[in-house]
Amino acid sequence: MRMLRCSVPVGLFVVATVLLSVGVQSAEIPERGPIPFAAYDRDGNGRIDAAEFNAVRGERMATLAAQRRPMSGAAEAPGFTTFDTNGDGQLSPEELAAGERAQMEKRRGSGWGQGRGMGPGGAGNRPSYADYDLNGDGKIVEKEFYQARNQRISERVQQGYQMRNLGNAPSFAEIDTNGDGELSAAEFNAHQFLRGRQNMQ
Repeated sequence: MRMLRCSVPVGLFVVATVLLSVGVQSAEIPERGPIPFAAYDRDGNGRIDAAEFNAVRGERMATLAAQRRPMSGAAEAPGFTTFDTNGDGQLSPEELAAGERAQMEKRRGSGWGQGRGMGPGGAGNRPSYADYDLNGDGKIVEKEFYQARNQRISERVQQGYQMRNLGNAPSFAEIDTNGDGELSAAEFNAHQFLRGRQNMQ
């Protein structure tokens, strides 16, 4: 009986520890594209400090290095202070999203990539995940998807592009292959890759 009294609290402690650690786990770090806010916010306090920012960036680089994958532009990647626009030592979701958008624009304007309409299937014209992740939370919900698509269509029409084949544009559900109501970077990029391959044929 004495053994049972001692083991019950210990067992409850172990179960509570496991449940808490599962609940606090951060989002997965994608190999490419913007890193979601939740992946940076390791302690779940709604803010990212420099240590969290640098640790996540370091993990991503270590993963790529272990896979012997190219890391072009890594040396020029902006540091924490570039994103921390108000200088308070912490990043809000808005600061991270704004910084990621600024980086995407900088890359487009600095000659990185193939350029508009270049490469297989005109891949240079395709939007990135960050273009559709309007609030920068690392996921794209259906409303966000259609809002970003409509913005893109409007911009392209104003630039004089003929918007042929809009009827063939995939629906949100077609891209959301796991049906969870959110597009991950992996789902979005897989769809973009398949569209590029179809255009090449």
